[in-house]
Formats: sequence, C-alpha cells, structure tokens
Amino acid sequence: MLLELIAGLLAWVWAIAAFGALIYFVLAILSRGRWSMFFWAVGISIVAKWLSKGFTDNQIRVQFEAKKIAEGMSPEEAGQEWMKR
Repeated sequence: MLLELIAGLLAWVWAIAAFGALIYFVLAILSRGRWSMFFWAVGISIVAKWLSKGFTDNQIRVQFEAKKIAEGMSPEEAGQEWMKR
C-alpha cells in the first residue's frame, strides 16, 4: 500500500511538472522568459516519471512474489520466478 501511495504522489508530481514545463516553454518563447525554469520543470518531470514507474513495477513484483509464496513457494523461489519473467 505504501508503494502505491508513493507511486501515486510521484505521478502527480510528474503531471504537475510536465504542465509547468509546458507553461514555462510558452512563456520563454512568447515573453522571452528564462529557459532555466523550463529545463528545471522538464528535469523534475523526467525524474518523477522514472521514480513513479519504478515504484509501480516494485509494487507489482511484491504482489507477484506474495502470491507465489501463498501458493507454497519459498521467497527465494518466488524471486527467481519473477526474474524468469
């Protein structure tokens, strides 16, 4: 549940930063604003998206391994089964 919460928060950060990057891009072109704000927003957006995907993938792995352990596999075998897939 914690992984899902963190992934959700990071997805919101990604969406807000991407929207901010769009706004800063338009401002930089139309009003000769600072490009640094655009690049910061793009960087934050990229990192937040990457982290969100990582937490989501980790959540899926934890659920998969818990299911396999409930079916009778050892934790090591469940981890190896995940790596095969």
